[in-house]
Amino acid sequence: MACVNCGMRHFLFALFLLSGLASQAQPILTAYETSGGKESFTYEAGIRYCQQLDSLSPYVKLFSYGSSDAGRPIHVLVYDASQDFNPTTDKEVILINNAIHPGEPDGVEASLMLLRDLSLDSSRRKRWSNVRLIVIPFYNIGGALNRNSHSRANQVGPEAYGFRGNAKNLDLNRDFIKADAQNTFAFYTIFHTWKPHVFMDTHVSNGADYQYTMTLIHSQNEKYGPQMDRLIENFFIPNLYNGMYKRGMEMVPYVNVHGVAPDSGIHAFFETPRYSNGYVAMWDCISLVSETHMLKPFDQRVKATYALLEELIQTTSTMHPSRAKEKEKQGRALALKRGRFLQTVKWKPMQYTPHFPSSPFAHPDSLLFKGYEAGYKKSEVSGLPRLYYDRSKPFQKKIAYHDKFVPDLMVRVPKAYYVPAQWTAVTERLKANGIALHQLEKDSLVVTEVYYIDSFGTSTEAYESHYVHSGTKVSAYPDSVTLHAGDYLVYVEAENLNFLVNVLEPIAPDSYFNWNFFDGILQQKEWFSAYVFEDIAAQMLQEDPELKKRFERIKNNNPDFANSSFEQLYFIYRNSPYYERTHRRYPVIPLH
Repeated sequence: MACVNCGMRHFLFALFLLSGLASQAQPILTAYETSGGKESFTYEAGIRYCQQLDSLSPYVKLFSYGSSDAGRPIHVLVYDASQDFNPTTDKEVILINNAIHPGEPDGVEASLMLLRDLSLDSSRRKRWSNVRLIVIPFYNIGGALNRNSHSRANQVGPEAYGFRGNAKNLDLNRDFIKADAQNTFAFYTIFHTWKPHVFMDTHVSNGADYQYTMTLIHSQNEKYGPQMDRLIENFFIPNLYNGMYKRGMEMVPYVNVHGVAPDSGIHAFFETPRYSNGYVAMWDCISLVSETHMLKPFDQRVKATYALLEELIQTTSTMHPSRAKEKEKQGRALALKRGRFLQTVKWKPMQYTPHFPSSPFAHPDSLLFKGYEAGYKKSEVSGLPRLYYDRSKPFQKKIAYHDKFVPDLMVRVPKAYYVPAQWTAVTERLKANGIALHQLEKDSLVVTEVYYIDSFGTSTEAYESHYVHSGTKVSAYPDSVTLHAGDYLVYVEAENLNFLVNVLEPIAPDSYFNWNFFDGILQQKEWFSAYVFEDIAAQMLQEDPELKKRFERIKNNNPDFANSSFEQLYFIYRNSPYYERTHRRYPVIPLH
């Protein structure tokens, strides 16, 4: 393997080979290298480096897509040992996303050095000739331009870096479903153009102190079908850990604890589709997040990221995830043909059964963890107990690792969804994700089930420009529905199934409903005047014995209801022809 810090003579000679003009050859080095591991690229300098790499290397081509919220396009570097830059390929494709949080720039430096080194190293080009790399050097351009030295209070280096929020102060790693940022629409185009089989998002961690430089998040293999599940759990992920161990850069699963020491165990981070890795996993893409440790020096973190990216290429080259992805797609297509296909839209951590010691689920897995002794001492600020880690007391011991998840909510997958055309924010996002919308040419009447929103919770504070719903519950009722000309049918297929159920089924945690795209249906538009409706209500109770029975039962069992004339009238109103049927009626209709 080529070293990360290559010498000047190596570059001059290599660039002589690339350009054939030794007298004009100039070294192409990253900010990390020219500063001795202390600095990271500014956005402008990083893009100039990308442009130089594009002009000097026949194996690298620079593309640009869409626009960011900062008004600049998202750049993409494509590396291909065959010098083939057509998106259609039979190679294994890896997408590396950097600077979604520009205060965490390790991946920018590591991936740009790696692309240069692959251009120079014929042995690695040959060994990994079946792998294509797609690299986004700066995803959050607005954050990269907002450069400072203080917003990462817990992080050791570099000397300056970007900011977490983008030009609209959005965290782009919560935007992959709601797509408030133009960056996200550009990502949709990049992802669906190059169709990666493996995805890596590069980050720097927050949280506990421990001995490792690199930690790793991988999307839960349970979310995938059997082919991908087997590949990820038994081969792909273990291979990455073994490769890093052999390099002397042992890594551990992401230490997902906050405010407490990890000694009592760690829980795997479960990402929903709002996150980059949760989004790509819906498309059968192996999804990874590198999380270097914030308290390790910048140069050490960059080297670990570089090493992990090399191991990722090696593993992808030998494991052929494209084959498992294709088998998964074929299996899902067959299941759809058979009908009554159930899909999980919400997962929960497995509850272990220690009272059944012979059960394979009696206890969580364990892992050998290298940490530091933790304790509590009096805070010099508050005078209260505070957590601290003693680096003079390293330890190595087994801790619990809770990494198993089971289905919590499942839905029956329909053959298609009916989406009324007026919900343009939804149709725009469906189209941006490559979903085919088939416009109806004439009205048609169907008998089907429609959803009504029964209940939900709503955040009391703004979260990423939204007041997000959660815990949504629905009821399905049979109804005769007119599907109008100009509206859309979206057919569920093997490739888009995961995405569609996660965004169009309202109970899914990151559904378009929960992200407020359908809030208009939640407000009742017409009401009643009590003095007018009293006589109508009395007549309805007299003429409808079943309604009267339900009314009296609630009145006898609910004191608040019994003492509220409005609630009693409103109950009758909601069961009358006067109550609007569109209130809380979900406009997207699953067609089974």
